[in-house]
Amino acid sequence: MIFFIRNLIWKILGLNFKNVLRIHDYVFLKDDPYTSLGYRTYENGALVWRWSESQIIIGKYCSIANNVRFIADEGHHTASKITSFPLAINLYKDEPEHNKNWTVEQKEGITIGNDVWIGMNSIILPGVHIGDGATIAANSIVTKNVPDYSVVGGNPAKVLKFKFDKNQIDILKKICWWDWNEDLIKERIEDFYSNPETFIKKYQI
Repeated sequence: MIFFIRNLIWKILGLNFKNVLRIHDYVFLKDDPYTSLGYRTYENGALVWRWSESQIIIGKYCSIANNVRFIADEGHHTASKITSFPLAINLYKDEPEHNKNWTVEQKEGITIGNDVWIGMNSIILPGVHIGDGATIAANSIVTKNVPDYSVVGGNPAKVLKFKFDKNQIDILKKICWWDWNEDLIKERIEDFYSNPETFIKKYQI
């Protein structure tokens, strides 16, 4: 009944409901049942495309800009070394038991650390791990793992620079301020806006 009413409304609007679904074949990140968002992480309309139940795990205090797109898996396009077309999935769409005979390992899932900023219109591909403190420049296409506290950008995204030297990064990873109690963060808020060297020296373990 709901489907009938919805179809009727779309017809009145002069649109084909099935075509609209095909154009918008995605889910909002906040509504994706296989995505885990860490504490205080926010997103401004990020989108997820998926064809499996692969996990997207995002750490704490991450900032995800508008129209960031997460491709959660390869959609079986790399299952065959002969063709990139997902033959088995399409030919046996109504006989899912046959798909098991052609199941191969594919890149699935995305893992994002803590304190990561992903710029507007970036695309994150399956199998990628983004380290703590990283910044992804706007319009980047991330195809490979991103190191901790690096700034990456481009298509494909490459490391442009590191925010700190290796020793400082190691210390920041040990401090892992994102695991502090929120009251403690409030108590120490001024230190976050001080000189980074001062912050690192003060809280190094």
